[in-house]
Amino acid sequence: MMTCKQVSKGSAYKYYGRQVVVGDGRRPRGRSLEEAQAEAGVPPGVWMGRALLAVGLVAGARVTEEQMRNLFGEGLHPDADRIVAGRLAAGDSPAAAARAARLGYRIQKWSGNDLVFRPPGSVQALWALGTPPVRRLIEDIHTRIIGEVLTEAETEHLWVRVGGDSTVQRARAGVIAARFRHYENRDGMPLLHDHVVLSVKVRRQDDRWGTLHTRSFLEYAVALSELYNQRLMEEICRALDLATVPRYPTAGQRPVMELAGIPEQLIDWAATRNKATMQRLKELADQYQKGTRQPLTTKIRQRLMARASHETRPPKTKTSWPLPALRARWRDGAVALVGEEVVDNLLRLARLAAAAIRTSIRTAVDVAAAALEITAIVSVHHGGRFRHRHLLAEARRYLTRTLHGHPAPPHTDTTITAAAIRDHCIPGDPPNPDKPTPLAYRTFTPAWAPTSPRGSTTPAAHRIHHRARAEAARRTALARAETQQKPPVRQQEHTPQAALQQLPPAPSQAPGGRG
Repeated sequence: MMTCKQVSKGSAYKYYGRQVVVGDGRRPRGRSLEEAQAEAGVPPGVWMGRALLAVGLVAGARVTEEQMRNLFGEGLHPDADRIVAGRLAAGDSPAAAARAARLGYRIQKWSGNDLVFRPPGSVQALWALGTPPVRRLIEDIHTRIIGEVLTEAETEHLWVRVGGDSTVQRARAGVIAARFRHYENRDGMPLLHDHVVLSVKVRRQDDRWGTLHTRSFLEYAVALSELYNQRLMEEICRALDLATVPRYPTAGQRPVMELAGIPEQLIDWAATRNKATMQRLKELADQYQKGTRQPLTTKIRQRLMARASHETRPPKTKTSWPLPALRARWRDGAVALVGEEVVDNLLRLARLAAAAIRTSIRTAVDVAAAALEITAIVSVHHGGRFRHRHLLAEARRYLTRTLHGHPAPPHTDTTITAAAIRDHCIPGDPPNPDKPTPLAYRTFTPAWAPTSPRGSTTPAAHRIHHRARAEAARRTALARAETQQKPPVRQQEHTPQAALQQLPPAPSQAPGGRG
């Protein structure tokens, strides 16, 4: 999955400089970034993004402390110190030298967005307990899929405000991002995850630097997260001959797709943070319902989940362990839980389960059926009013759920989304011919339901997934019945005579010419 939170200049940036860059541990005072990362056993941060060339950086180059401070602490060019020194040496005034190091206007509050990518629990278990080649393979796929997600983000979902009326316009493709890899959670349990800190500095269409319209970007965070989930599991299953199955960690909520054959004890064993969070969430949900006597909606549940996660967050340890030491400790814990034979044969167990699943997988995608199903599900989850991003995210969930790790053909997700909008949706807002609304901002309603206030039909959180699936099944059955009730095509329409009637008139012949 991928989560996202904003990074402010100043205090939030200092948090990243002290802890995130050194594996979520605590960086000793006076210790250089390189020394602290080496002691923590985490690789150095690296640069990524298409806009690196515009600031003289190279993808994969090491992120330095000065570059982090300049870009995310002040919103300046990553090499602002070098630029200012060069301009001063050339005779520029201090003010002119400072302007040369700026990337557009000064940032007001937010300097970046922290995208955190982490595989599901079964992948974490296989990564932590598998052989070194399996571990490296999972890490390589994880890195590559992060790159794919970032490519979509920087080519499809970058917007800036320009002009005196703050008109929202598409930005030029390209971001500046720093990626930091971590190996464990706050409890020292396996949690492969990467922080991709994305600068808000992007280029406008006139090639000047502007500031990312963050709200528009964050609106597509769920769709980007589902892209990561889909592509990660596809590539891992393809490389290791595995398959996925749904797992329902929370009753009434959407399933999480996990690798088949990985024992649930190992998935739960690594998820120490999740267990504490879910226990606190149950307490908060009970308090809310007793105090308000209202059902727990999805939106309220999300807010309580964020609070539960924050309240159960343990303090960060000051002790850092290199990955080989962590893997040895994890193996001891897993062996004590499920036995040495299970741990040693984890990949074989997963392949055995996958072989049984693959015999029943339908690898062909019925776009029409998928479009109807995702529209029905989204209409229930979002109270009958939704946008393109909701359909796109659901299309990716559909592919992940139905193909069980088999790779979907390229662009199948966008094809399903387009079919859903074309065949099963109607505009929810009046059209404006003078100023067409971008697709990302258009509101839709399902073609079979009247427009209703947003959220008016949203069921309680513990029932919403079952109700959405039931609505999808009902709509699919209705569509199938309508198809079966259509009168059969008359046979003569398929005869040569009928086909001849569909041909355009033949060109006129000259007298005496051939017939």
